[in-house]
Amino acid sequence: MYWMTGILGFAFMTAPFTLGYTQNEPALWTSVLVGLATIAFSVMEGMRQGNESWEYWTVGTLGVIAVISPFVLGFTDLTIALWTSIVAGLLIALFAGTKLSAGVGHKTRHISW
Repeated sequence: MYWMTGILGFAFMTAPFTLGYTQNEPALWTSVLVGLATIAFSVMEGMRQGNESWEYWTVGTLGVIAVISPFVLGFTDLTIALWTSIVAGLLIALFAGTKLSAGVGHKTRHISW
């Protein structure tokens, strides 16, 4: 799943340039910084391939930040940035949450009879 969150992070990071909302600084920097951080944590998880879950918790939190940022930072009037942030944030949080609910970070114990 780390590759999917990385792709979503890249799409979110480049959205202001491809969708044309670079003129709104809060929307621009939210997309760039949250997208870049999502990529970084996804790459870290991909390189480590461990059983720890903190990377997915962090990426999930970044997704939630993306969802609430238009309302907190005041760019709800810019429809394309609003919906890009909401959709990208929900998808990032969904993929991270799916991985967490699948048991990342939980060591399984085998009982032999």
